[in-house]
Amino acid sequence: MSVQPDPDTHQTVSAQAPATVAVATKVGQPTEHGHTPVLQLNMAISRYDIATIEPRDDKEILVSYEDVTGTVIGYDDIPEEDLVIVFKAVDVLRDYLIRPKDTSGVDITIQKNIPFDTHLGGRGASAAAVLVALAALWEANISRDDLIRVAHRVDSSVAESITGGALMIRASSTEVILTQVLTHHELAIVIVPAAADIRPAELTQTLHKLRQAQHYDAPEGLEFDAALLDALAQGDAEQVALLMHNDFQPALVQELPEHNDWLTAGMSEGALAVQTIGAGPSLLFVARDMQDATEIAERFEERMEIAAVAEYGPVAGAHLL
Repeated sequence: MSVQPDPDTHQTVSAQAPATVAVATKVGQPTEHGHTPVLQLNMAISRYDIATIEPRDDKEILVSYEDVTGTVIGYDDIPEEDLVIVFKAVDVLRDYLIRPKDTSGVDITIQKNIPFDTHLGGRGASAAAVLVALAALWEANISRDDLIRVAHRVDSSVAESITGGALMIRASSTEVILTQVLTHHELAIVIVPAAADIRPAELTQTLHKLRQAQHYDAPEGLEFDAALLDALAQGDAEQVALLMHNDFQPALVQELPEHNDWLTAGMSEGALAVQTIGAGPSLLFVARDMQDATEIAERFEERMEIAAVAEYGPVAGAHLL
C-alpha cells in the first residue's frame, strides 16, 4: 500500500477492517512444553470496525469507542485488551516509521460494529483499521505487505484482518503462520455473536479432559481435507456444510450447555450446518444464499430471542474509506 499526500484534503482519515470467523478448527495434542497446536480455516466477513483518526498538536494518544448508533461506549465497558492492542498498534507503526513521539499525537474514534469478547476477530479488526488509517494520516510510503509485517508485531489477529480473504492459520508454540487460500465465490452465513467468560486456555483444558476420557489421540500433523479448501474456494455451501468442523465445540457445549439448544435451533430453522466458532461462544450457520441467510437469521432471532445477523465472506482486508 502506498499513500501519497494530498494537501487539499482535510486531515481526518477513516479505515475499516473486517471481522473474521473460523469455518474449521483442528486442535492437536499438547507438546512436551504444554503448548497445544491449533489449525484454523478462517475467512474475513462483511462486518467491520471503523477507525477515524485526527492529528493532535501534542504527543497524546486518545482513544474512544462508539456503538453502531454513534453513542460513546464508557471505558468501564471496554475490555482492557481492546485498548491495549490499539495503543500498541500506534506505538509499533510510529517506531517502524521512526516518527518522533512529540509530534505523533492523535485522536482515535472506533465505531464498534463487531461486539466485544465474541471471538469474531473484533480486537484485531479495530487495531487493523487504526494501522491502515494511521499510515494514511502520516503519509507513510509503505507497501501493504510491509504493513502486514508491522501488524504481525502487534498481533497475528491484526495481520489477519489486514490480509482479509480466506486464510489457514497455524499456531505453534513459537509462531503463527498465515497462509492465504485463493477463493472465487462468496459464502452466505449467519453469525450469532455471543460473549462468555471462558478463556481459550480454559476451553483447551476442558477439551483435553474430554479426549482423555474418550481415549482419543489427535493426529500428529494437523491438515485440512483438500475437498474443504476447494469447497470454500468455489463457494459450495453444501460441501462446506458437510466438511466443516470445530474440535473445540464439544468442550464449549459442556461448559455452556445452552449452546446445544442454539445449535439445534439453527438446524431447525433451515441452516445447512451449524457450529461454534473456534475457541469462542459465537455461532456460525451456513446458508444457501444471502436471502436464505437473512430468513434464517430472522427466524432464529424470533425463536431464541438472541441476535443473529446475515453476513457473507470472504471479503477483502482492511482498507481506507
